[in-house]
Amino acid sequence: MREPTLDLVALIRDTLREAMRSWRLPATLVLGIGFGVLEAEATQRDVALLFGPFAALYTLLLGPLPWRALLPLEEDGRRGEKLVRALFALAVATALFSGLVTLYRGFAGAVHIYRVYAMGQPREVLVAWLLFLIGGWGLARDIQLEQRLDRTLGSHQRLAAQLAAAQLDALRADLDPHFLFNALNAIASQCASDPVAAEDNIVRLSTLLRAVLDTRQLALHPLDDELALARDYTGLLQARYPSMRVSIERDDDLASVDVPPLVLQPLLENAVRHGRVSDGTITVTARSRDDDLVLTVRSPGAFDGPRAGGLGLDLVTRRVALAWGDRGNFSIVAEAAMTVATVTARGVLRVGGR
Repeated sequence: MREPTLDLVALIRDTLREAMRSWRLPATLVLGIGFGVLEAEATQRDVALLFGPFAALYTLLLGPLPWRALLPLEEDGRRGEKLVRALFALAVATALFSGLVTLYRGFAGAVHIYRVYAMGQPREVLVAWLLFLIGGWGLARDIQLEQRLDRTLGSHQRLAAQLAAAQLDALRADLDPHFLFNALNAIASQCASDPVAAEDNIVRLSTLLRAVLDTRQLALHPLDDELALARDYTGLLQARYPSMRVSIERDDDLASVDVPPLVLQPLLENAVRHGRVSDGTITVTARSRDDDLVLTVRSPGAFDGPRAGGLGLDLVTRRVALAWGDRGNFSIVAEAAMTVATVTARGVLRVGGR
């Protein structure tokens, strides 16, 4: 297998970019100023203060390069091969340090510093060399670990998005056949008694199914589209329940609000299947309450708990959670002789809240 080639220019650019991130640059400058102060005191020349920050920046920008190039964090390799790479990186780092020493001595001669301190005596040179090696290696590992963490977080975010998309598809797979089954039953009950109305409702069902298909890849769609689906769905059900009355309203300031597709349909289905639709009116409202969106379905008949085997209300709970996370809430309660189902999305009406 072909060995991957090292793009040295790209590595240098990446190291420069990473060196400028977060705490590295200011921390390096602080250390450099400290070394510069010591150098100025040792040489009795204020101009020596300049070399401290320069040496620190030199270490920040060039020190990590040999370790990043020759000892990448992701590469395992054999122990002998890694040792050779480490020795080679040490040699390159030493060469870079020699360049720093040469620059310092040239600087000292140019400004007539005769009491050379950090880069003049063998013992001080040895200490500075060790600091350069340790600093460069530490910076290289820090950059590599931070980049690995960024990649891991990015991967987790992509997986989370894919999981959410898969959950949405699974919810639609549960919901769409259920919706189709009930709609077809409504039409079937009308075919014998009123073929013309049945034909109209087939066209209406076709419109509904097209809307379902168009929203399969959407986590949210306009509230007005959702209310239109609710009108079409209840219109189909009125073929089976002629005495059923439906009222659908929304506040005027909600024209641009988005909601999960088909979030109201299971609530309407529950109202029809388990309520007393002949005794009153099913009322669907969309209201704004401060920065919150509140969708409510009121239906005749007191709620007495979810029925065994029923999936509709659980689907609503999961749809709301996937669309709005912790900001979304679904509840269904009995109020006197009525069932009140409420979907609340907190803060979605705030500017930038969606």
